[in-house]
Amino acid sequence: MVRPFAFLDDPHVQRIFGVLGAPDIDVRCVGGCVRDALAEREVHDIDIGTPEAPDAVIKRVEAAGHKAIPTGLAHGTVTAVVNGVSFEITTLRRDTACDGRHAVVEFTHDWREDAGRRDFTFNAMSLRPDGQLFDFFGGSDDLKAGRVRFVGVPSDRIKEDYLRILRLFRFHAHFGQAEIDADTLTACAELKGGLMALSAERVTHELSKLMAATNPTPSLIAMQACGVLTVVLPEATQLNALSDLIALEDKLPLPRDWRRRLVAVLANIDARALAKRMRLSNHDADFLRALLAEQPHLETTTALPALDLALFRHGREIVLNRCLIAAARAPSPDWRPVITRAAAWTPHPMPLTGDDLIARGHQPGPALGTALRAAEELWAISGFSAGRDELRACAENVISKG
Repeated sequence: MVRPFAFLDDPHVQRIFGVLGAPDIDVRCVGGCVRDALAEREVHDIDIGTPEAPDAVIKRVEAAGHKAIPTGLAHGTVTAVVNGVSFEITTLRRDTACDGRHAVVEFTHDWREDAGRRDFTFNAMSLRPDGQLFDFFGGSDDLKAGRVRFVGVPSDRIKEDYLRILRLFRFHAHFGQAEIDADTLTACAELKGGLMALSAERVTHELSKLMAATNPTPSLIAMQACGVLTVVLPEATQLNALSDLIALEDKLPLPRDWRRRLVAVLANIDARALAKRMRLSNHDADFLRALLAEQPHLETTTALPALDLALFRHGREIVLNRCLIAAARAPSPDWRPVITRAAAWTPHPMPLTGDDLIARGHQPGPALGTALRAAEELWAISGFSAGRDELRACAENVISKG
């Protein structure tokens, strides 16, 4: 018989429990690892709660010969590194004051009190090393039913941390099977103004995780209905395109890419301004701009040589994503051959470079660039079969006419 919560058998997990004084000290796993194991999903980071104060935790960890990092002492958090594996250990807490994002806490020994300050019922469960589950607010039943439910009164939880509005929809996208209840949506609608105080990085983090769910469409529709989406992403007005995009992703199949999905639902945007507002990394910002650029222009009627040229110049990732987004916005079976060709594309390096032309005495500059682009067009039109001499003759002919 398979043991529930099999991650508890990991030697590193058993080791950290022993280091923290279990079973004499009531140390438990908390949060996401308990939720994900109960949902039969892969467990990643393992967070641990303890009634002992942070300084006692540090002493125990270091006395056992492991590294202790004071990652958040004001909030009772220490990171322990056991043979290269990190565990976040947090002392049980109660909130004494909140400003809508950050809480002032004091420590407690009461597990129920600590669970009561968490956001959702299925995130408030805890688990002893022997597999005993503590579920004060019905999180297990909610998880089975696909309900995302706040601990206690929704408006109270949201006022403690407005980011919880976005976490609600993110968790609904990943775990929700039932609709979000009306009282919760009403609280989100009434308190959505608090989202304006959140950092762009926090908002983008939540949106990216939401968009990466198997099918985030129902959650986005709920966000739109209560006005939350308008606050954090007013450009997202083409939600109907997302279902078609997901269907295309599944057919190919393709890994879920939140950036592709984001672009699919956007309308009338300045890509550069959006990337700046969302505080995207340089890599993500460049990708977003490439997906929203005017070129290459691709349609169902795009000739194969023109498609091949676009693939050669811009690469498979950009062209395929642009085709998928266009097809999702204007569904048509005529997209199938275009998408199929783009998906199957492999690079065909051209046997002529700018250095080859410079070696023959041609000067670097705009004329050389124009000549190379002409050679690229010939390369694509020939089905990537033109020889080096033929391509060089084409380029030099353009230079001579320039």
